[in-house]
Amino acid sequence: MDFMGDKVIKNLNGVKHKAPESFGNSDLAVLKSSFFVEGDNYFDCYHFAMPKVEVQSFFIDNKKRNLPKNTILATNPGQKLKVSPINLEYNKSNDIKFVCMFIETQKLQELSKAELNKTDLLFKNNINYLSNSISALISKLEAEFRNKQFGYQFILDCLSIEIAVSMLREMNSNMLCVRELRKYTAKKEINMIIDFLWEHVNKEFSLDKLSRIVNLSPYYLVRLFKDNTGKTPYAYYMDIKISKAIEYLKAGEHSITEVSLILGFSSHSHFSSIFKKRVGMTPSEFIKRL
Repeated sequence: MDFMGDKVIKNLNGVKHKAPESFGNSDLAVLKSSFFVEGDNYFDCYHFAMPKVEVQSFFIDNKKRNLPKNTILATNPGQKLKVSPINLEYNKSNDIKFVCMFIETQKLQELSKAELNKTDLLFKNNINYLSNSISALISKLEAEFRNKQFGYQFILDCLSIEIAVSMLREMNSNMLCVRELRKYTAKKEINMIIDFLWEHVNKEFSLDKLSRIVNLSPYYLVRLFKDNTGKTPYAYYMDIKISKAIEYLKAGEHSITEVSLILGFSSHSHFSSIFKKRVGMTPSEFIKRL
C-alpha cells in the first residue's frame, strides 16, 4: 500500500532538520515535527495545520496569520504556505511543535459528493479550536499505525474516513447543509457562554451581558473565547444564527422574512447580508438550490 506520508515528506521544501514523524494510510497522513518547515510549500491535497505552540507568522498565499496553540486551520490544494523563521525561538526542546494533516483531494471530494452532491470543496482559511474528538481520532490513528495489530489496515481506512468526515463537519467551507453542532472547550467559562448563546439565539447580542455571566472583563472574555474557539463571541453567535436559519429554510415551513424574525435579526436585509457573507449566497438563492 502506498503511504501518503512518504509522498508529502519527499516534496517538502525547507526541511533543515530531521524529517517529521508520519503515520496514516494512502488517503491521509499526519506529520509530527519538533522543528518547523520554513520554506514555501504547495500541496496538491487538503492540508490542516495544528500547532502545539503559538505561531505568529504563518502565511497563506502571502497573507499573514497568527496561529494560537491547539487550534486547527484548513487550507486547500494549491495554496502557498509558509512559516517565517521560527526554529531558533523553539530550539531548546525536542517536544512536538507542529502537527500537520494531509487528506487526498479525491477522497474528500468523494465524501462531499456522496453526502452533499458537490465536489467543489473549498475550506475557508479560518482558525478553529481543535476539538477533543478530532484529537482523539488522530491519537487512535497513530496507535493503530504504530502497533500494527491484526486488521490494522482496515482500522486505518475506517479512521481516515471518520477523520475526513469530521473535517467536513467541523471546518468552515463552501459546502452547504453541514450542520454546525454545539462544541465545548476545556474552559468552563467559555462553555457557559456557548450554552447561553445557543439558548438565546433570538435575542440581541450583548458583550456586557456575557461578561457579567462569567464575571470577566469584555476585553479578556473576547480574547479567551477566541483563543479557545477560534472566533469572537459575536462571530460565534452569528454562526449559530445562520446554522439555525439553514435548518428553518430546509424545513420549508417559514418564509425568509419569518425566519429572520424568529432568529432576532433587525431586518430582512440584515439577515440576507449576514447569510450571504457566511454561506456564499442569499437565502433566496439557497432555497432555489434545495
